[in-house]
Amino acid sequence: MPAQPTAWTRFAAGLAALAILLVTLAGCGGGGGSSTAPAASDGTVLIGLTDADGDFLHYTVDVVSLTLEKANGSTVETLPTAGRLDFAGYRDLTELFTAARVPLGTYVAGSITLDYSNADLQVESAGAPVPAIAVDRDGNALTRYTLRIQLANGRPLVVAPGVPALLSVDFDLDASHEVDFTQSPALVTTAPFLVAELEPVAEKELRLRGLLQSVDTAAAGYTVLVRPWHQHGGATFGTATVHTGDDTEFEI
Repeated sequence: MPAQPTAWTRFAAGLAALAILLVTLAGCGGGGGSSTAPAASDGTVLIGLTDADGDFLHYTVDVVSLTLEKANGSTVETLPTAGRLDFAGYRDLTELFTAARVPLGTYVAGSITLDYSNADLQVESAGAPVPAIAVDRDGNALTRYTLRIQLANGRPLVVAPGVPALLSVDFDLDASHEVDFTQSPALVTTAPFLVAELEPVAEKELRLRGLLQSVDTAAAGYTVLVRPWHQHGGATFGTATVHTGDDTEFEI
């Protein structure tokens, strides 16, 4: 049965220290590079998505790819399938989007691809919702946007056995868009701006949703098959283990 606890418990201790990643726009189109096949000695990367404050009422797009890249250029895909997200709903929380098994090692870059083909964008004007469409700086309707994630020098994402590595990607809607209300629907000129960290934003709750897989009473924890909030049925996005403590609260 679905496990949707309202308690926000911590993940396994020992996550990497905070680091800022520099994200630059790679341009339209899908990401390239060869994919590294998972091995038996894989580690786990927990990837959360969130949004800074903005005036969008809805910003629903499909995340079709999220890759990580090693220094030798080899890449690994962290998503089993495309996932649909409303970034406007993540101002006050971070959604654990995927828990991917990836080869052990040091990752220095990556990319994320957003698909706007079936986007649902709504902005606020005079207190009322106004539909909008996304365009690039040349006025062309957006289809797919790929952004490159470049980690700061000396601050790579290290995937080691037994210790989950957590990557939080913050899509700053307000800093990424200019809205023209003189058009109908409104035109949203988009130049996506991301800030990624190796820990979630401390002021935000971290939401994990999914199907209950197992419970370990001796270790005071449980494991779920991750399924993001807007993903209904179909594939799951990896597994994540939640450790509980004396201050954990549950509601049924």
